Amino acid sequence: MWINDPNWSYGVDYLAQTGLLICCLSPKYPHTLKLLRWQLTVVYLFGGLGKAIGASWYDGEALWRAVQQPFPGALFPIPTKWGSYKEIWIVSGWFVILLELCYPLIWRAGWYRRTFLAGIIGLHVSIALTMGLYHFASLMIWYNLCGWYFPDKNTIISNYSPLEGEARYLASTIPSLPPSIQGKEAKVSVETM
Repeated sequence: MWINDPNWSYGVDYLAQTGLLICCLSPKYPHTLKLLRWQLTVVYLFGGLGKAIGASWYDGEALWRAVQQPFPGALFPIPTKWGSYKEIWIVSGWFVILLELCYPLIWRAGWYRRTFLAGIIGLHVSIALTMGLYHFASLMIWYNLCGWYFPDKNTIISNYSPLEGEARYLASTIPSLPPSIQGKEAKVSVETM
C-alpha cells in the first residue's frame, strides 16, 4: 500500500509508524513525551545537517526544485516566473537550514520555544500549500504541537481513565446507582437485579 500510493511513498509513512509506536508506548511508559521530543530533534537536526552539506540549499536552487515538483493538489503552486527572484529562494533556503539546525534550542522554554514552534508550523503550512504534501505537513505539525505546545498548556493528564467517577456507572452492565452527593456509595438491593 505504501509504495503504490504517491500520497504516502515519500517518507511520511516512516514518521507515521514511529508516531504509532510512541502512541502505543505512551499509556505504559510515562517518558514517551521525551521520546517524541528526541525523535523530532534528531529528525530536524539531521535534516538540517543534510541540507547544510549540499551547496544547492544556500543558493536557493534546492528549494526552487522542491516547490516545482509535480505533486498533485497544491493549493498555491509557485509560478515558474518566480524563479527569476533569486533573493527570495536564497533567503528561504537559509531560513530552512537555520530553522532545522537550531531546532535543539526548542528544548529551552520561553520565547525560544514559541519562536521555533511558530517557525516550524509556518514551514509545514507552506509545504502543504505550495507542494501539496498535506499528510507530511499535518503529521509534522501535529507531532510538534503534541511534543511542545500541549504539554506547556497542561492538557496532558497522566493515567487518565475515562471510566472513573460517575461515568463508570453509565458504562456498566450491572444495574447500580451513582454515588450520593455526600460521597457514600448507594446501596443496590438484590431484588432490583
